[in-house]
Amino acid sequence: MGKVPKLSKASQKLPLSIFTRLYDRLENFSGEVIPLQIGDTSVLPPEAARLQSIAFEEIEAKKLYAYSPPKGIEQLREMIVAKLRTENNMSMASAANVQITSGATHALSCAIRAVLDPGDELLVLSPHWPLINGIAASCSVKPVEVPFCAKVRNGCPTQKDLEQALEQYITPATAALYMSTPNNPDGFVYGEKEISAVAAVANRHNLWVVSDEVYESYIYSGDKHLSIATWPGMWEKTISAFSFSKTFGLAGLRLGYAVAPRDVAVSIQKMANTTIYSVPFVTQHCATRALADDEFVAATRADYQSRRDLAIQSISADVEVPMGSTYLFVDFSKWCEASDCVPLLERFADRGVLLAPGAAFGREYAQYARLCFTSVPNEKLVEGIQRINEELLSI
Repeated sequence: MGKVPKLSKASQKLPLSIFTRLYDRLENFSGEVIPLQIGDTSVLPPEAARLQSIAFEEIEAKKLYAYSPPKGIEQLREMIVAKLRTENNMSMASAANVQITSGATHALSCAIRAVLDPGDELLVLSPHWPLINGIAASCSVKPVEVPFCAKVRNGCPTQKDLEQALEQYITPATAALYMSTPNNPDGFVYGEKEISAVAAVANRHNLWVVSDEVYESYIYSGDKHLSIATWPGMWEKTISAFSFSKTFGLAGLRLGYAVAPRDVAVSIQKMANTTIYSVPFVTQHCATRALADDEFVAATRADYQSRRDLAIQSISADVEVPMGSTYLFVDFSKWCEASDCVPLLERFADRGVLLAPGAAFGREYAQYARLCFTSVPNEKLVEGIQRINEELLSI
């Protein structure tokens, strides 16, 4: 038998999903599974944006079945520009700054590939969205976690402390910084002080900032979403990623967009073209319908806030009230080992409830788990938390 060619080093470095052990445990459960581990919603998207509401016969067959423009259709990009100027205060934005992508994950992947080289270091404010480490590693970029503010017992640092925390991790290889607001998994919303701290470090060391803003529409604290690209000196060095998945419940259609300075946007387009070439026209057409809906986000935000409050009132473990996003980051330290809470989550899985292990969000958070309070209807949310509480009482 001949030799087999080797796999890439980057692919070998990527670990198997930490969720694998939990999925395996479901084999022991015969009832209805309640998936609280995934960042999704049970809310249907705006009616006009649903595929069944779009009369395909009104779309030219050539457009329906042919490639769409690689940068995105003009109508959608212009609607996004209007939104960026009015909602994100990006008065400098134009269609040349916008690249339509296959979800925000694709936007972030293209961003990392566009501005970072193998061997560069990416500072990652943690707890963080799990896939950012994998995206970096797949590009031979080193993710460097900077523990920030999810810990229920310790609270969040001041602006000066945040600057100092970031400075401790700066090396000659540091080239960029990743942040997410509202943050996944703990729902922390960066205010003026926090963004000013990040901007100060980025300007001081001439770093790129990759700003994940996919939960921008879901803030419950009364604060306004702030985009770091609008800070002095930051438009030229910021790539912002947005999502139709989170804002409009269109996750299955895989649609997002990146916003960047014109020369960076050109590089992002190159990366997008060499991975997917272009996003389907019908998907983008759904997005134009969603952006035209003036009522969906406000109604859904009120619904999500009620679900958040219900989840907090129901669960028996410690949790910080999230300012935004769609998650509780639950502290299970009373019931699990400091280095590994997965055995506890396996016990939940034996009861048919899945949570996302905290270790996926940063090395400091192994005693935590993420619970999505929007992924199922209220009655299933309550039932899932009830099963969790029953298991905790049995320990």
